[in-house]
Amino acid sequence: MHTSTAASHNITAGREFSIMRGSSLVAVEGTIKIGDRVSINVNVLIDASDGGEIEIGDDVLIGPNVVIRASDHEFERMDLAINQQGHRPACIVIERDTWIAANVVIVGGVRIGEHSVVAAGAVVTRDVEPASVVAGVPARLIRRRVAAVHQGAG
Repeated sequence: MHTSTAASHNITAGREFSIMRGSSLVAVEGTIKIGDRVSINVNVLIDASDGGEIEIGDDVLIGPNVVIRASDHEFERMDLAINQQGHRPACIVIERDTWIAANVVIVGGVRIGEHSVVAAGAVVTRDVEPASVVAGVPARLIRRRVAAVHQGAG
């Protein structure tokens, strides 16, 4: 496991947390809070720098090549280069028991509700209701998850 962590004093992780090679947690002037039993696959970037906040609940799975970025560049002024305009910090909350599949992008200012699934390649630009399956660019509701009732053999 190779992990790059910047400003590690701004990053907390719970029990049974795992992170695979090539993944980075970055919280320079920001915070990242990770719950219990969270699994982060390869080449994931979780970046709360520039005043952002990221909170990941218990039992969350994050697939390979995911980008979670809580702050965005300012770009309104035409008389000043974008790289000189600063950042707009936001918060991202991923609630418990959520699966973020491969190649997903999650932008600042969104909450992903518990028991949700974000399909591979989706770009999450707005809140996801609990127990939802979302997909696409931008991510949209595909269906709701419903509790399965297991029938015993009779």
